[in-house]
Amino acid sequence: MTLIPVADGHGHSNPVRGMGAARIAERFKEAGGWFWALLSLSPWSYGIEPAGLESYKMMIDIVVRECKEAEDAGLRVACLAGFHPADVDRLIDRYNMDPSKVLELGRSVVDYAAGLCRDGVLDGIGEVGRQHYKTGAERAVIAQLILERALEHARDYGCIVHMHLEHVGRITVDLVEDAARRLGLGDARARTVFHHSKPGTGSYASSLGYPVTIPGVQRLLPHVFRELDPFYILESDYIDDPSRPGAVVYPWDMAGEVYRLYKRGLVGEEYLYRVNVDNVVKLYGVEPP
Repeated sequence: MTLIPVADGHGHSNPVRGMGAARIAERFKEAGGWFWALLSLSPWSYGIEPAGLESYKMMIDIVVRECKEAEDAGLRVACLAGFHPADVDRLIDRYNMDPSKVLELGRSVVDYAAGLCRDGVLDGIGEVGRQHYKTGAERAVIAQLILERALEHARDYGCIVHMHLEHVGRITVDLVEDAARRLGLGDARARTVFHHSKPGTGSYASSLGYPVTIPGVQRLLPHVFRELDPFYILESDYIDDPSRPGAVVYPWDMAGEVYRLYKRGLVGEEYLYRVNVDNVVKLYGVEPP
């Protein structure tokens, strides 16, 4: 077990196709985990076929139950639900939805999630953002407009937002910052998270006041610990679906690797506490372990 508590700043569970939150939380806690930001997957990941807003409400109901399961297993949890930018393309391509209807649906999902944030059911909106792959201009604009609706809720209601974005360095950050200035985001930047950031992009985003999560993968951690100030939170981005190879790392393996590098003297206790506890407490307002 790790001596220093480890946080997972962004991950998913799937009780339909995977292990589900309770088993993940138990294994993560055994490895030293104390906090998990748990986000929704798309409705079809849970076997829910799209039928408008009702399908997304069912999706959100699932993630809320999963968050409760993780809390019951002993973790502190931040619970978020959103409209993934890849949903834009899937709804158009596979389900033949009109682009204007996709925009309307995405905004409605974000509005619904924001209402649950105001009611204390959710802690934030996520993921929202822009596609990280090549897509059509119209679809990219739809994703951006849905993201901007979420940013408005961060500004007006204090919702935390996890952003899924493309990887083009400082340009990625500048595009968000342009929207933040136009929307008058102000101090809400401190609730708007650059998820799955590369180290250089994350460092630039942090300098502008944005929280950052960086994947805690084995090949990256030594460089991150050696080169970066402790401005970020580690994330697993675990998907919990055996049919999808996109899981970055198991949360418990991430915790184990953090401990191994600590034992080898590659990273200090104070640094790790800043990354895994102080930054989490600052962003989410949770009690420290």
